Amino acid sequence: MKKNFKNFIFVVIIFFLGILTERFELDSKTVSFIKNIYESGSRLIYNLSTKERLEISIDQKEFEKLLNSRKEAIDEGILQEKMQRWVNGKLLHNNLTRDVEVRLKGVFPDHWTHSNRWSFKVKVKNNSKPFKNLNRFNLQTPETSSFMYEWVLMKALEKENLISLGIDYYDLVVNGKNLGPYMLQGGISDEVLKINKREQGPIVGFSKDLFLKEFKNSQRMNKLGATGSLNGIEDNFWREKIQPVQFSNNNLGKTQEKYLKEAIYLLEAFRNEEKRISEIFDVNKLIKIMVLRALLGSSEFDYRDTKFYFNPSTKLLEPITKESHVDLSFNFKDYYFSWWIDSTNNKPHRPANKSFFLDLLYKDKDFHRAFLKQLNNYTNDKYYENLINENKREFNKFYKIQKLNYPNKEIFSFDQLEINRIRIQDFLNPVQGLNIYFSSYNKNILELSVSNLQRLPVEITGIEFADGNKIFLKEPFLIEGRKPQSSVENIILKFDCLFKEECQKLLIDKQKVLFQVLGQKKTKKANISMHYFKSE
Repeated sequence: MKKNFKNFIFVVIIFFLGILTERFELDSKTVSFIKNIYESGSRLIYNLSTKERLEISIDQKEFEKLLNSRKEAIDEGILQEKMQRWVNGKLLHNNLTRDVEVRLKGVFPDHWTHSNRWSFKVKVKNNSKPFKNLNRFNLQTPETSSFMYEWVLMKALEKENLISLGIDYYDLVVNGKNLGPYMLQGGISDEVLKINKREQGPIVGFSKDLFLKEFKNSQRMNKLGATGSLNGIEDNFWREKIQPVQFSNNNLGKTQEKYLKEAIYLLEAFRNEEKRISEIFDVNKLIKIMVLRALLGSSEFDYRDTKFYFNPSTKLLEPITKESHVDLSFNFKDYYFSWWIDSTNNKPHRPANKSFFLDLLYKDKDFHRAFLKQLNNYTNDKYYENLINENKREFNKFYKIQKLNYPNKEIFSFDQLEINRIRIQDFLNPVQGLNIYFSSYNKNILELSVSNLQRLPVEITGIEFADGNKIFLKEPFLIEGRKPQSSVENIILKFDCLFKEECQKLLIDKQKVLFQVLGQKKTKKANISMHYFKSE
């Protein structure tokens, strides 16, 4: 009897604990608490053993300016240019002290809402030696830079002779407090160009200032119950200033100012469609950067985060990319980003569903064809796995640092790389192709109604008959890809059948149309149906 009573009491306690857990979300809070304890303990053990440290000291009066800047950003929800205040400080590494200026970095809250682990921009003053050959660099925690993915991207850029901002890791100590491992990355500057063996030239880009102002104004209007602002952020690509990055006034009236005007003109000519893509950008370099980001699984190709170096030798713009934007919190097995497919941006949290910058690139079919060709070349092999193996010691070193400090986070996934690679290959070699219907046959001219079933453009090259003979078009006929969430477009295509009886309606379903996905070598075949709908 006593045993049964004890069992009954035990069941009742478990029952009420379950109700309390569900009512107050104690299960998730407990799990979160345990994870935080585990992560803090792991980070403490790591801090006891680390040696490579970078120290910044800022006196209290200057530090108050940083605190005020952060408070304004938290109040506003974003860090705008007017809040970015430089403060004086000292940088200490290996017993060598440098005079520096420091400010907060990062537009959005993930960079500065933590109690002390903030992102910083650092400038070495003229009276001190550069640090790692850099006078400007950024310091931020690994979680704000996609953990190991930013390192992988920078290594790929180095391998492909593209401009890399580089990556290194240090334990950052600010005013005596150890903040744990920070990523050090070069700021966009003449020093970065020199490290990348580029001659001095201006760097330009689209200003974020208008976007941030209109973003903030849209939030204000939303709070009032209105949907955004009439001057919304959906199309500010067309209105943003193109401006230099770190252009010294010492260059005014000199050759560098002449180059700057040329650089701004080229980027403006791109926006206004006044020149071909190949007359504006170093196309091979731009394509490689887009391919590397697509293959890595970047969620976007953000034109605002991309800067453009004017190469005085080629008179073309070379892109400088950063921020890999790979987020493993998404289930990559179910979810994928599609900016590399077309300009439509299927991300519900974005204010606009279209990237005008990409739209202009893909509009140039020579560029689009070359991009898709390179995308296929790079995804045929395990590019990033091979790259990591080539730099295995460094990868393992940085991976260990990050995993010890973020034991609860997935900081890198080889599965994600492989699934992304296979997914791209599958998209470039689709099982679906074209719907083709017989329309008419008159005086040797065969008319077919053709619709493209996939999002990538295709080029129709000819027709193959049942006996193996082929007739090719003088020029491939390009059909644009299908836009997502929309019906397919029917296009009438004409063939000169050269008196072949096989083009008659009764024999047409034995023949096949030849086509290729844009930029791909493999020729595919599509069946022709004699049954069709034709509007009278």
